[in-house]
Amino acid sequence: MVDIKKSWDKIAEHYNKRYEISCDVVHYGPLCPGEDRLRLLGDIKGKKAIDLGCGGGQNAVALAKLGADVTAVDLSTEQIIQAEGLASDHRVSICLKQADISSLSFVESQSFDIALSACSISFLERIDPAFREAYRILKPKGRFILSDMNPLQYLLDETESGVVFNNPYHQKSLPINWTWEFDELNRAPRFRHYVRMISDYVNSLIDTGFMVQKILEPESTLNTPHKGFSEEIMKEYPYIAKHIPITFVILCKKP
Repeated sequence: MVDIKKSWDKIAEHYNKRYEISCDVVHYGPLCPGEDRLRLLGDIKGKKAIDLGCGGGQNAVALAKLGADVTAVDLSTEQIIQAEGLASDHRVSICLKQADISSLSFVESQSFDIALSACSISFLERIDPAFREAYRILKPKGRFILSDMNPLQYLLDETESGVVFNNPYHQKSLPINWTWEFDELNRAPRFRHYVRMISDYVNSLIDTGFMVQKILEPESTLNTPHKGFSEEIMKEYPYIAKHIPITFVILCKKP
């Protein structure tokens, strides 16, 4: 069995040391332009924002630096501890909560102007409950910005003889099990994420009630706030990284 919370707890400190993720610019994922170029948030000074699946808190800190009143949620206790340290280092105030983003009972309905979830949704076996919670906690006209890794990259592999398909493009979510190696750890923790078609995300958002305003699949770039992971992907899978967008972004609005 894969216990995703324990696995993230185990690598949290090492992950945040290995990967250089900016705290000055909101990121949307590896090899993806940041908010400084995509400009999806608009002026958020004085607005209430929630970061769903905040990890080590880099985006939460960046949102706070833009003047937002920020709440950040993550399943991993150790990632929340990392985020607390980062907020302190950058001298910003963030309300941090350890919780499953599919169950936010502690959050009042219609209490946020902006919800952001960057590269965390694929760790959920079911996405509908998380989208319903994001919809519930947003105010009318509130925005939800969702990003994740492009599913195509998980269907392809680079070999000495070229690029090959290693999985079909499933009509249903495809669970992928893997381990994350860190030199500091004697035993690599196990992870599982779910590969879905982008249409799965879009249709679930629409069924929840969101108005989908934009779907972006930016050309891969090393000019990104998510620098360390981007360099790692480009080094290990250079052909794939140069020929398909590694991250997709969806901008939604609550009516």
